[in-house]
Amino acid sequence: MTRIVELSIENFRGISSFSQMFDRDVVCLVGRGDAGKTSILDAINYVLSSAWNLPIYDTDFYGLNTSNALVICVSLSDVPEELLTEGKYGLFIKGYLPDIGRVTNEVSSETIPALTIELRVEEDLEPKWRVLSGRAGQAKDISARDRAKLNCFMISDYVDSHFSWNKGNPLYALFKNEAPDEQQEKVVLEAIREAKSKLDSAAFQHFESVTGSVRDHAAILGLDIDAIQTTLDFKDMNIKEGKVSLHLGNVPFRLMGKGSKRLASMAIQTAVARTGGIALIDEVEQGLEPDRVKHVVRALQTGSPGQVIMTTHSRDVVTELEVGSLLIVHSDRSTGTIKSEYLDIDSTKIQGVVRACPEAFFAKKVIVCEGATEVGICRAIDKYRISKERTPMSFNGCAYVDGTGNSFSKRAIDISQAGISVSVLCDSDVDPKPSKDAMRSESIAIFDCESGNSIESQAFRDLPWSSILKAVEYVIDSQGRTVASIDDALRSKCEPPTVFSENWRDTDTPEIRKALAAVSVVRDKEWFKRIDHGEKFGNIILSSLLEMEGKSLRAIIEGLNEWIDE
Repeated sequence: MTRIVELSIENFRGISSFSQMFDRDVVCLVGRGDAGKTSILDAINYVLSSAWNLPIYDTDFYGLNTSNALVICVSLSDVPEELLTEGKYGLFIKGYLPDIGRVTNEVSSETIPALTIELRVEEDLEPKWRVLSGRAGQAKDISARDRAKLNCFMISDYVDSHFSWNKGNPLYALFKNEAPDEQQEKVVLEAIREAKSKLDSAAFQHFESVTGSVRDHAAILGLDIDAIQTTLDFKDMNIKEGKVSLHLGNVPFRLMGKGSKRLASMAIQTAVARTGGIALIDEVEQGLEPDRVKHVVRALQTGSPGQVIMTTHSRDVVTELEVGSLLIVHSDRSTGTIKSEYLDIDSTKIQGVVRACPEAFFAKKVIVCEGATEVGICRAIDKYRISKERTPMSFNGCAYVDGTGNSFSKRAIDISQAGISVSVLCDSDVDPKPSKDAMRSESIAIFDCESGNSIESQAFRDLPWSSILKAVEYVIDSQGRTVASIDDALRSKCEPPTVFSENWRDTDTPEIRKALAAVSVVRDKEWFKRIDHGEKFGNIILSSLLEMEGKSLRAIIEGLNEWIDE
């Protein structure tokens, strides 16, 4: 079964350089939009294309600079034996070392035979495919017919052709694997002859009186055409493989819904892959409901003996896959360099993180929030940025996730070790495990409260008194609490109790601020430990930002904003 083991790309579309080993059966490219994921699939599709020519344009060159050659190079293992004979490409065999995932020019008992195919396009826009040797300067052209034997097909937005029996399509490749060689060439022609025979038997009865009149007049003129009949002329039956396609009843597959067409195309591809093939699927989730997406991913992961390389922007896809199949892709737009890394740094540890917060792995940078309050505050920060005509977090490739309490530091470290830039927004009332020093050693930026403070106590310390009263009013209005219940709770937290007054709203004192902070975090009665409540609290904080000159809370918010913009 042919499989890709190594790929390199130079000067193709938005990619100036990319190199990656593909030493596994299922690979899913994950990353931000415009990270180059689709271009990577297109590059594979181009270099293994069964077409004799490709429509290459100046826009396919990085930076539209045609003076630098477009080069796509792929190394393949488990190539069909017929391509490894001396008459074909046997003199160009390289060695693949599966244990270390490396292709070498030396062939030994420890290596698997591999071929390296290069697609090179110069400024004349003429594509040239060659098999490269490990010996300098030696190469041999590879024909479209031989490339077709590698059975590489791509599922994207344009899959209608996959349902026809045209040569070069996956349906024909599946037929070719199952039918004898002599049958392959004549099967469509025989089907056309059979169809014509059935049409002839219909006799076109409506035309009989006219043809009879022609026969009689011909006889008068001395011409015997007694066997005259109306039928189809073979010359006008322009039916080739491309015109013969799959139908559901009488409806062509090409008229099915988008999701159904993609599923049907995947079914054909995976059937081809069972006999040795490579399926490329761009945005595997397109047109499918979440439950169908999950089922498809499970089926591709466990049921396909071929190689599947896909892209996704769906959290449902990411959570269903084993982490070893996830290839995180990052693009440096200033240089066009694409970097990628498999997410198998510690599969037992990272799998839980991926399933808990998959959105983190689509981002360039992630804010790990200690809890729901901080998540709500981040939502408020994002809206505040937009209101001040600053770019939203998503523009900067920034996501925020819930660290779920004391485990937030572990989650932050796990995400950081996946090659993603990480910061944390957290309290300082309880020491996390791992510690903040452990996070700093992983280059994680920490935006935390003053020692001993939760985010609530920091806010009640730093906010102007009018904003604190707004927060209390929100709690009463939105959470079914009463003025009396707030007063009772506040009285119980005042130290000493004598500082409490029924008219506490009229006087700003440190003791009342401290008591309000304590009331706001009473277990099971927290005021802001829900994302929507945290967001409202964040709105109040941000509306008071300019009034908190020199306060820690303002420094936290401004520092986080600067980190988002980096």
